[in-house]
Amino acid sequence: MKTKKIQLSTKIVRIFSFLLLLAAFVQCSGPTGPMGPQGYDGQDGLDGINYTRSVIYDVDPSEWIGDLDGYNTSLNVPEITEDIYYTGAVLVYRLFETEPKSFNLLPYTYVDNALAIYMDFDAFVGSIYLTYKEVFDGFNDTPAPADLISFKIVIIEGIPLATLKTMVNVNDFAAVSKMFNLNKGTGAIN
Repeated sequence: MKTKKIQLSTKIVRIFSFLLLLAAFVQCSGPTGPMGPQGYDGQDGLDGINYTRSVIYDVDPSEWIGDLDGYNTSLNVPEITEDIYYTGAVLVYRLFETEPKSFNLLPYTYVDNALAIYMDFDAFVGSIYLTYKEVFDGFNDTPAPADLISFKIVIIEGIPLATLKTMVNVNDFAAVSKMFNLNKGTGAIN
């Protein structure tokens, strides 16, 4: 009988505590406070738009054209617009599937004694041209690619400095950091 009384008391205390807490939340209202400071106006899309994007392209062995002197292929990359071409940046990485897996930035050169492997790219509006070449003991000796090769294309939007100067004092690091929503002095994007 004593156990049932303790259980009943515990339940009553829990219910009462819940009701008291609920009443406290309901009563937490008051007059509206003063208006906060004016926020940044977000000129020209600088209010949270992602400035960088990346796309993975897989190149099949049949897409490479060449011979012992080297192989080339072209990728259609519609994300490289005129604006990106003239004010942004394009980076290309090659995926290496060996453990540990990694992306290596092009141009890429690997040298092992007499063997040198070279990959590079040229970016154009709407496309990228890739070059693959191997040199062994001073002679071009490029085998046809036998496996699928993956590339990561990173597209970075830019702002011409002349345009940026109309939006913020570029000599004031704090103003530029605030505009681009950077952490205090770290250069990291929030």
